Amino acid sequence: MDITEYTKDGIEFKNFCCLHCGVFSQMRASHLIVNKDVSREGWSIHAEHQLYIATCQCCGNSSLWWDGNCVYPDIKYSESNPDMPESVKSLYSEASCIYTKSPRAACALLRLAIERLCNELGENDTIDKMIGNLVKKGIPLTVQQALDSVRVIGNKAVHPGQISLDVEKKETAEILMRLLNLITQRLISDPKEAESIYNQLPGTTKQSIERRDK
Repeated sequence: MDITEYTKDGIEFKNFCCLHCGVFSQMRASHLIVNKDVSREGWSIHAEHQLYIATCQCCGNSSLWWDGNCVYPDIKYSESNPDMPESVKSLYSEASCIYTKSPRAACALLRLAIERLCNELGENDTIDKMIGNLVKKGIPLTVQQALDSVRVIGNKAVHPGQISLDVEKKETAEILMRLLNLITQRLISDPKEAESIYNQLPGTTKQSIERRDK
């Protein structure tokens, strides 16, 4: 997030897109340093944390930032492709709401979303076999790679006891959401647009195409 910071009349301000109203707005920021000393069995730890309360000067709502990370409200990733089936979109939306707090859970949800998407495309088997069947039907190599990327990373997130640092990063969940939108675009949106264009062709043109295909 692009944040501009400045001070005016002794009051700290920030400029960034409000997580409530979506407007790039001036934020009045209250800064609080939280110190905590913990002593236990002869040793002590001093921890210093920073809490910012940024109030939007456009809508009046506030966001909370703990050590530079937003803890309220939830940061949502970009909207799903409008052609994404509802059963897939619901999982995408849930993942986009939690990916900053639990990237592993978001990656697991996105793996399930790939399964649902394969179901919507007429496949019903294990995720490996469903992707394999789509490959046999001629999906582009780039789409196969995207499907396998979401599958492999998602597998790491759902297997208990398996340590995998990549699924603990929110950037990984962001990549998977981008891939899911890309897959939807290639397998659903593009064919839908092509069909729409074909249907707008003059009748004589379509008849000529159909005669050639016989």
